[in-house]
Amino acid sequence: MADAARQGPAVLQHLQFSSLVDVGLWSELAAAKLHSMRLSDEPAPIWGAYALPLPPSRNRDPSVAAPPPVATFCVERTSLDPSAETPAGSAVAPGLVKVVNTLEDFKETDKKGFIDSLGQGIVSDIDSGEAVRDPSRLIRWAMLVYSNLKAYTHTYWLAFPALCTPSAVQLVSPAVPLGGRLSSAQMAQLHTGCAQLRGDKGPDAFFVVIITGQGSGELSVLPLRCFEEESVSTREDTKYYFGFMDPSSLPNNPGWPLRNLLYLMHRRWSLTKASIICYRDQPNIDSEAQPSASVIIDVELPPPASKAPPTVVGWEANARGKLGARQVDLSPFLDPKRRAIESADLNLNLMRWRFMPDLDIERIANMNCLLLGSGTLGCNVARSLLSWGARKITFLDYGKVSFSNPTRQWLFEFEDCSDPANPTEGRPKAAAAADRLSRIVPNVVSRGVELPIPMPGHPINKDSEDKVKGEVAVLDALIEGADVVFLLTDTRESRWLPTLMCVAKSKPCINVALGFDTFVVMRHGVQDSSLGSVNGGSPCNVGCYFCNDVVAPTDSTKNRTLDQQCTTTRPGLSSIASAIAVELTVSLLHHPKGPLAPPDLAGQVGDETDSMMGLVPHQIRGFLSNFSNVLIHGNAFEGCTACSPKIVEAYRQGGWDFLLRACNETDFLETFSGLKALKEASDAAMADWDNDSDDEHDIETSQTDVKLHKRGSKDDVNSAHV
Repeated sequence: MADAARQGPAVLQHLQFSSLVDVGLWSELAAAKLHSMRLSDEPAPIWGAYALPLPPSRNRDPSVAAPPPVATFCVERTSLDPSAETPAGSAVAPGLVKVVNTLEDFKETDKKGFIDSLGQGIVSDIDSGEAVRDPSRLIRWAMLVYSNLKAYTHTYWLAFPALCTPSAVQLVSPAVPLGGRLSSAQMAQLHTGCAQLRGDKGPDAFFVVIITGQGSGELSVLPLRCFEEESVSTREDTKYYFGFMDPSSLPNNPGWPLRNLLYLMHRRWSLTKASIICYRDQPNIDSEAQPSASVIIDVELPPPASKAPPTVVGWEANARGKLGARQVDLSPFLDPKRRAIESADLNLNLMRWRFMPDLDIERIANMNCLLLGSGTLGCNVARSLLSWGARKITFLDYGKVSFSNPTRQWLFEFEDCSDPANPTEGRPKAAAAADRLSRIVPNVVSRGVELPIPMPGHPINKDSEDKVKGEVAVLDALIEGADVVFLLTDTRESRWLPTLMCVAKSKPCINVALGFDTFVVMRHGVQDSSLGSVNGGSPCNVGCYFCNDVVAPTDSTKNRTLDQQCTTTRPGLSSIASAIAVELTVSLLHHPKGPLAPPDLAGQVGDETDSMMGLVPHQIRGFLSNFSNVLIHGNAFEGCTACSPKIVEAYRQGGWDFLLRACNETDFLETFSGLKALKEASDAAMADWDNDSDDEHDIETSQTDVKLHKRGSKDDVNSAHV
């Protein structure tokens, strides 16, 4: 900035602000863009602050050139929070931040129109008197931003709108120190008054100073509105100054905030001359130990003119000193784990922008998911859960990683086929899968539990009862702590006990089973009526995996050929079924009735449903051979060996003893559930039906014989005649 001429009037020039944006703001702004602003580019409130210049260091080496003067305007990490604490001793300036959606939008924004609209807002506040009552409106500012949330770059440009008078304001003479106009006592009163003159957000940026009496009269510091309310300019025997918190340290070049105060004086009060105190002293200054840095300037303003819209200037220069935007790239400074975490959830947050504003990402992230089985289905279900933002996943499996697994079970690698603790076999599947999840998304809470599941048809011998009982207790605790349970095991009978436990504990349970080119995905019913009262619905009495069976689960692993020992399915089938299972889970989570949602059947595309995500069916049966799916609904079977009320109540009452009999006694479940009696009654009915059919056949045969006998006599006659 050029200094004012030392003799005679000169054009008053101002030191423009230089912005300093806290790096933490960009994280806050990115979060606001993702979660609240989304696609909107409407300006949002923000605040900034500027402080008084620091006094020159007494220990500075005079041989070293002093740094160029800077009027720093700070944008804090908390500037988006209107209730945040502001920097002590700083003048707070209200502002607006406009975050556009593309770099093209940023470039094509009408910069002149943008700053003109800001300036017109200040003019309106001057004309209405709001700027007099709240002088912070004179230092309004704005920030135009484009945030590339993938690349962690932010392009921005700050505007500090300044209103230009019809002709330039003149500096009558060089600035004079405070001591040239004020006595020591008056200077002390000025410092005290400025320290006490505070608004809700800090010290007032603009004020009026009056001195009553002649010479060394008493000095008072008053809010700017007092110039009008108390008719300061018409008081007799009173001298007045306008004052402002000046961020500049140049003697004849006050800071940028003065420009709009001068325009107010010209437009509203029609002043042509004024004396300005450029207050630059830090709070609690010791005027005896340190000379005041503040100065007084006398200015001449243009004569009153028509109130035409003023010219507005104030876009900040970039680091090269030219009018243009700045860019900050945070990627080199961010923790890679933090970047991975934020990027992993980016797609979900973007879904809320345009497609699903009510998507409950936080609820999905906090959902405890228990995956029973860590094989082909378990790996694919975990993958889809990660994509939906689930971050609490527990695997349960008793198998080891084999050499045939990594090609189909994507959480395992070749190295997992050999356990360092036991090179002759692979790593435990559950632990290996959990480890791999935490390497994919750093903030996932994954756990692997190596545990067998007791199964009907697999007897528990006396020596192992205590061990199995402890394993059952672990499984019970895992299901108790889960929000959703996925049944993904290899055998039918291994799903029986988890199904029973989920029904007994009213836990949502998603079952996935594969054939060679077919699959079934189904949700089990929730039987707890108290849960219905909470969710405003009745129990969801849909059937479980065993409701369609007419036999109890038993050992299905005996006498299997090699192709029956492996999960022999078309390679893409598991991914399809697993993805549908997770989609069903998320849809159920967002249904108003949650796990009590009534089953939907197939409808037309676009039909309205109770869930924001569409249908919530009971079963989806897929057929890869013709690439089709069928939605099926089936009620719970009263004789089911897993979810019928009789079985559930017996398990609740008998616990371990009931389970022991179910595993050791071949026909226990069929007998206890009533399935055996039903089968016997059905067999008897079939036998009776067969007997009835035989009797009816005999009657029909006899009647036919009689007819034939009569016809035969006639035929004989006819034959004889022939």
